[in-house]
Parts: sequence; C-alpha cells; structure tokens
Amino acid sequence: MIVCGFKNRFIRQVVSSRRNTPAAFYAYISSDFGRVGANHVFRYDTVVTNHGNVYNKHTGAFTAPSNGLYAFCYTAFASGVHVAGETGDYGEVTVKLIHNGDYKGSIHVDTESEWDDDMSTGFAILMLEAGDVVFTKSKDAGQGSFRSSDMGRWSFSGFQIA
Repeated sequence: MIVCGFKNRFIRQVVSSRRNTPAAFYAYISSDFGRVGANHVFRYDTVVTNHGNVYNKHTGAFTAPSNGLYAFCYTAFASGVHVAGETGDYGEVTVKLIHNGDYKGSIHVDTESEWDDDMSTGFAILMLEAGDVVFTKSKDAGQGSFRSSDMGRWSFSGFQIA
C-alpha cells in the first residue's frame, strides 16, 4: 500500500509539473527555396528549441499546452538573386500568422531588382486556450526566390508569457 501510494503521488507530481512547464520553441527553414503557392503552410524543418514539445516540424504548427498568454515572432527573407534553381522574378510574398484558422497578423517581403534582398519580422501576443493552433502561411502565391541561410533565416518562434 505504501509503495502504491508513493507511486500515485509521484505520477500526480510529474503530470502537474508538466502542466505548469512554460512552452517555448524556435525553428527555422534550413535552406533557400523557390516559389510558394497560395495558402502555403511554412514548415520550419530545423528545430533549435522545443520546450514542452509544442512545435511540430511536419505540420509547421505550434499547439498550446495550456491556457495563457503567448508571444510569437516570425521572419521572412526574399532574395534579390536567383536561388534554388529559380529564374525570372525576384522574391515577393506575404506571410500571415494564423490562430485556429483566423488571421492575426502579416508581414510582406518584396525585392524589385538584383541584389535587392528584403527581410521582415512580425510579432504578436495572443491569448490562447489549451489545444489552440498557431502557424504561418502565404496569403497569395509568392514569386521568385527566398533565402534561409547564415545571411538571414526564415524563422518561427514563440513562448508562453503567463
């Protein structure tokens, strides 16, 4: 009986501590890429931090583990040189931050000429409930080339504030 009571108390403590663990993640796209379609969900394949296992690199989505206030940051980088085998237009795209299917913010990058790189970062603070999903996607079809390298990364990050 004593062992069983200890075991149950230990399990309750572990579950309780996980519920109170703040969520945090940082991920980026690992390489340059070309055109994207309309409503393209960006999947940040290199996960640097994923405290609480809240970001899924296969879907590109963050899932809130608990109710609370969360901060998100997302960055896009359009290239003024042709990368990833692209020719023609230089990079241009609008990236939207989506919470449970609803638009919450956007950034736009646009290059007009050779060597005219453009980078933009968005930031949002959102009140979420457990199970809510946040991700980034293109508004319309993007054109041209996009960079994600040591010159600048396409990235997505977030953390729980309270």
